[in-house]
Amino acid sequence: MSRRSGTVGLLLVVVALSFVSCGEGSGRTSDGGSAPTATSTTTPNASAITTTSSRSSTTTQAPSTTTANPLDEAAALFRDWVGALSEGESERAWQLMAPSSQLAFGSFDRFYEMRSGFAEGWGSWVAVEDPTFALEEDEAGRTLLMVSGTIRPEGNVEEREVGVPLVEEGGRLLLSPFEEFGKVAEGLDEEASASDQPPVPDDSGEGRRIVYDNSEQRVWLVESDGTVADTYLVSGRQGVPAPGGYEIFSKSETAFAGHDDITMTHMVRFAHGHTLDIGFHAIPNDGNGRPIQSEEELGEYRSAGCVRQSPGHAAALYQWADIGTQVIVLH
Repeated sequence: MSRRSGTVGLLLVVVALSFVSCGEGSGRTSDGGSAPTATSTTTPNASAITTTSSRSSTTTQAPSTTTANPLDEAAALFRDWVGALSEGESERAWQLMAPSSQLAFGSFDRFYEMRSGFAEGWGSWVAVEDPTFALEEDEAGRTLLMVSGTIRPEGNVEEREVGVPLVEEGGRLLLSPFEEFGKVAEGLDEEASASDQPPVPDDSGEGRRIVYDNSEQRVWLVESDGTVADTYLVSGRQGVPAPGGYEIFSKSETAFAGHDDITMTHMVRFAHGHTLDIGFHAIPNDGNGRPIQSEEELGEYRSAGCVRQSPGHAAALYQWADIGTQVIVLH
């Protein structure tokens, strides 16, 4: 299967609660019919949305372009979006997203297929405790809605902060939470010939599972009927973890390596190393938001222990896999 290059943007999620472990170093947890798609976007300028570094609370209200306070409008939009995800109202959530994020999925159908994962992830923000909201501007000049508070994903209590880009489209304010992850559906939708797509190895277990062949540096996502949802090259560490059967026990939208300001998105942990937990995640970014390896280098041993993926594949695996999903590691 051919490897594709992609762009990894600046990570927008800043999370602080407790340290978790990964083969890259210690980390902290942070963590979808057809619908019409808009075709153009503009970033709201400072005259339309005034940024501020202060944190101010806001109350729930329906998003409206006539709202006098831009912060209230943005906060209400965010509440509406996470509420739609939590309630499984995928089409409403889709309509509240900017085309820049819709394009990450390729189609509404792909977004709809991921509705359960979104309900458990972003949807958990609907019950955020003691939320604060603020508008800030990043280095690229984009306006971000910063949201912080206490959430309880999968029963865990976490203090989180997330920054979501805001986009003006046709006089409407929209969210663009997925524009940083490239084309999420690209890896899943690409047609590959039999010679380009190796079959699932023999003796790799049964049922719905992730198969990781360490010597080939390749991953397969296998459905319960044995069909392959996707397969692609990764970068891990030779011989780590040991061959055998594992289960996914933890997921975080963002994790920190604990050194050199290195961060990684879509962490899915499945094994315990000698001192650090091991998981699947996107190619890490350095403190300046640059990937520490290229996608062309996937297929080579490059990691200290975790399994690195392209940003699109990492986001797709994160949504595909649940806590308890089998992971079979082959030598």
